[in-house]
Amino acid sequence: MDSAVEAPEALPGLPEWETGFVGRAAERAAVRAALGPERLVSLTGLAGVGKTRLAAAVASEAVKEFPAGGGFAELVPVRPDFLAQAVAAALGVTERPGQPLEQALQERLGQGRCLLVVDGCEHFPDAVAGLISRLLDGCPGLVVLTTGRGPLGLAGEHVLKVEPLPVTEEQATGAVALFLDRARESGCDRRLAVQECSRWGGVPLAIELAAARARSLGTALDDRHAPGEATERAIEWSYSLLDADERRLLRRLGVFLRGFDAASAHAVGDGPDAASTVALLDRLAARALLVRGRGTSTGLWRMPGAVRAVALERLSAEGEAAECGARHLAWATATAHELERAAAGADRSDRLGQFSQARFDQLADDLRAALDGAGAHPAPEPHRLARALARLCYARQFLVEARAHFRTAGALAPGPSEAAADLRAAADVAMAEHRGDLAYPLLRASAEYAATADDAAAQAVALSFAACIGSRFPATFTDLVPYEELRELLEEAKRLAPPEDRLVVAYVAAAEAWNATGQKTAPAAELARAALDSARAAADPVLIAGAIDAVCSGYGVTGRFREAHSLSDERLRLFDRLPRHDPRIGLEIIDTLHVVPLVAVAAGDLPRAVTAARRAWDDPLSGLYMRASKSVAPLALSGRFDEALDYAALMWEGWERAGRPTARWMAPAVHAAALVQGLRGSGEDDRLHREWRDRARGMAEPWDPHGIAASFAAFAEVRVALHTGAVGDALAAAVDLAAAPPWPQAPHQFYDAYSWAIAAETAVVAGLPDAREHLAAVAPAGAENAWAAACLARAAGRLHSDQDALRESLAGWENIDAAFERACTLLLLPDRTAEGLAQLASLGCRPPSEFGSVVR
Repeated sequence: MDSAVEAPEALPGLPEWETGFVGRAAERAAVRAALGPERLVSLTGLAGVGKTRLAAAVASEAVKEFPAGGGFAELVPVRPDFLAQAVAAALGVTERPGQPLEQALQERLGQGRCLLVVDGCEHFPDAVAGLISRLLDGCPGLVVLTTGRGPLGLAGEHVLKVEPLPVTEEQATGAVALFLDRARESGCDRRLAVQECSRWGGVPLAIELAAARARSLGTALDDRHAPGEATERAIEWSYSLLDADERRLLRRLGVFLRGFDAASAHAVGDGPDAASTVALLDRLAARALLVRGRGTSTGLWRMPGAVRAVALERLSAEGEAAECGARHLAWATATAHELERAAAGADRSDRLGQFSQARFDQLADDLRAALDGAGAHPAPEPHRLARALARLCYARQFLVEARAHFRTAGALAPGPSEAAADLRAAADVAMAEHRGDLAYPLLRASAEYAATADDAAAQAVALSFAACIGSRFPATFTDLVPYEELRELLEEAKRLAPPEDRLVVAYVAAAEAWNATGQKTAPAAELARAALDSARAAADPVLIAGAIDAVCSGYGVTGRFREAHSLSDERLRLFDRLPRHDPRIGLEIIDTLHVVPLVAVAAGDLPRAVTAARRAWDDPLSGLYMRASKSVAPLALSGRFDEALDYAALMWEGWERAGRPTARWMAPAVHAAALVQGLRGSGEDDRLHREWRDRARGMAEPWDPHGIAASFAAFAEVRVALHTGAVGDALAAAVDLAAAPPWPQAPHQFYDAYSWAIAAETAVVAGLPDAREHLAAVAPAGAENAWAAACLARAAGRLHSDQDALRESLAGWENIDAAFERACTLLLLPDRTAEGLAQLASLGCRPPSEFGSVVR
């Protein structure tokens, strides 16, 4: 569970310049001093005054004081929807299912003392203020340094206004020093430098532009400029001195929001060849109208925001905006498809190609801007861009954004067939988010578009999948879809399905299996086998993975947990070959990470369950509360109580931060935390036991007495009651074995072997006259679950005063690393009682009340 962040050598995302930083010693010291006691420091001032470079210089110096790291996030004027993505790009953070992007940011920035620099807060200041406020509230060790035209207006904000550099001949670190540094070899003396700096009011960007012109023209500085702010005057003046080709390219480069390479510049320009474009870029950089990147940004240029504003004004004034926008759209579409091919290549077994998260982060805002600028009318190129951007966002794990772009693609689609495919993809992303409530209407809308396109196969697939998820994943729905409605969808899909289309047949077979019993999450075993055969005939890995889940669930319903455990190994092998860039795969990845630990627990293979849960914890497509929940029950059953409670705390905190979404499937993990507190048994633990138990019960509402939450509760409550000596309570909460059908005929949930075994042991402890019959009735559960087998051996040893049976039980606990149960069993062996007491003490547990002696 260790996710500590090593202190960085440099702040991620920090921009680099070819030129050095000059002056501002006092300002640097003031900002450094403020970053100690203050949590929000804002640098404000006019455009071009040097806020960004000052923030970057201070961050570079201060990075060692922030052992948990941080990042430098540059905001650009796209839409406020993408502010969190900009911060995530700076931090390398990904969104996870069940964990919104802001929560993922809080998880990263909450790991200690962090520094987040947010540059360009003049874009959407209200939205920026809201995001920063939430991050500060959720991350006690976070310090934020911002730059913008004005303050954010947040409580506790420490504002430092950045003024122009002082213009005096004696000032070694002021405007004159900056001018002379940038105008090397120009022949300018200090007197002329003072004169020129005075003209531009000491504004650093204006001085950089003037110095760049001085380098090319010597001392012949142009004194003609219109009234206005120094920065804008200097840019206009520099622009006026460019030749026609330089002006044209500068205007067109204004469409880029972030860094661009020579090929991108050539794509929006109209130069004769790439070499000519590179020459123009070099000339513009020499005039300080572009900034050439260094380090990881080598080969990229970027345009200062103030220069971009003038460039775009000129682009519009020259009547070139529409034609340049079309070029930008064509560039964005081609670039998105190139990145998409790289994402697909990264998943191939030959590993040719690689999806570069850093490259996508660098290009994403320009791709978004190109799509926004394309308009809302259906057209082939915007549709292709929207679809490609959606897939890229999915590969980057910006899931909410990916779903939105797929919906946009559906609206831009040139025909209903393409719209149906886009909405189906949006539904796939929704399922990867664990949002069946969002996926279900998207699938129904996809089916409607497919019907309009007269595509019966696509319509049948969408309807079948909707019917399938309604029964297979009810915990992802806010309101359960009635069984009758799902059956109607299935019947319509069966009517439409072309019998020769193996893929459609496989989809229908899966929906048939999951909707045959009338009970959620409980497929018909034989139909599940038929669905697996159909999926294999269709050779579709997604359907194969889903059908394996159906078969495993079918085995679970019939109590055949060992077979389910064995088959889950095949699913895990298939899991490693699934292409992660494909939204269709996300659901099966998440479900595999959920089900494999669960099935291992059902079979009593606790070591495998802990290992599988760890894999879920490490997987990038697993949200905080989702991945933490997988470990709680296996660790609790293993007696690794402190670890179980640590994961339980993360699970609960993550679930609350995510907005407490519907998560009935998580109730057993929550109850497992109650189990640990109940087994420890002190006064505070008793209170926590009740608190966690009530949480579990509330999470499982509406309560299903035959559901998985009830299955675990019937074990956990009985186990706690036995441990505390409340045998009457244990009997009241235990499975009524006398009324239950025989194990092979009874419908089961994955924790039933535990609840049945502990019910049999309760009968022995209570001295029930039919305890022997109960042990015999539960024997099949012991054949399916190693924990149950050890429990039944212990119960038999107690019932018959059989030391060999107790030693058999002890060996069983040791084989599955069940430390707590091993310690309790040691107390029943007279020569090992002291060892048992010591082990219980190490687990923080008192001796159990009901294990004082062997029943005779």
